[in-house]
Amino acid sequence: MGEWIAIALGLVVLVLVYGGISYIFAQLTLNPKRQPVVHSPSDYGLAYEDIEFNSLDGLSLKGWFIPGDLRKVLLVTHPLFCNRHGFLVKNKSPFMATKTDIDLLLAMKALNNAGYSILTFDFRNHGASAGGQTGVGITEYKDVLGAMEYLQQRQDLNRAALGLVGFCMGANSMIVALSRDSRQFTQARCLIAVQPISMSVFVRSYITSNFSPLGLIILPMINLIRRWLGGFSFVEMSPKKYAKDISIPTLYAQGKVDPWTNLADIQGFYDSTVAPKDLWWLETKSRPAAYQYVAENPQRMLEFLKSYMP
Repeated sequence: MGEWIAIALGLVVLVLVYGGISYIFAQLTLNPKRQPVVHSPSDYGLAYEDIEFNSLDGLSLKGWFIPGDLRKVLLVTHPLFCNRHGFLVKNKSPFMATKTDIDLLLAMKALNNAGYSILTFDFRNHGASAGGQTGVGITEYKDVLGAMEYLQQRQDLNRAALGLVGFCMGANSMIVALSRDSRQFTQARCLIAVQPISMSVFVRSYITSNFSPLGLIILPMINLIRRWLGGFSFVEMSPKKYAKDISIPTLYAQGKVDPWTNLADIQGFYDSTVAPKDLWWLETKSRPAAYQYVAENPQRMLEFLKSYMP
């Protein structure tokens, strides 16, 4: 009898551990640990305005406007787990397996020095913006549309040519927004999409590379918990089906070595896009390193923007 009790207790412990780990990962994808906003454009000698506007569904979003040529505006959006200025390892979640800081302000400095005005902001559930469940683009497109409404309401900017620059979740959000409401983007000239991703691909790759393929046994439970908490399943969290609706020239960028994805995913985005397009392969060996590479080596971005926003 004692043997059966021990087996039963062991099974209970396994179930609790399985459920607990699954719940933690579900919460991390629904409500990521926020990166506090501790840097600003003034760190790079850039003038800026603190701004605030609402998403399409009424959430308060905080951001910056960095003035340049008011006839040319770039909307710049950040990756998952980051904020408008980037990502600091010292403020990361214990489950975030990276040792690479990401400095998006470095990219914005180069873009602003080239003459562009820049609007950037924290997505819902990130930085200093209001809460709301994270959808890695499937809900954040409403934040992008809120930013578009803000630009159109500003008398000094509502006739400017617009360029879109999105990183990861930011790129996802822009792709979905372009499909959902193309009328808001009549002034958009081009899109730079740095490492957009399908969430099901990301989660499988992340677990496999940082733990082991055995870790994939928690995926069904993570999906189940996410649905119980009101979120999307990972399969639903891909903007790939919206890429066919992109109507402006698009530059995709992707690290050649990225353990957190499958390169077939970015190829699928590229193949689905019918607008003029290009694919920029980055000589990097991790996903965060690719974002930092783009920030430190902006020339390809500047050349692309110059082609469509002279």
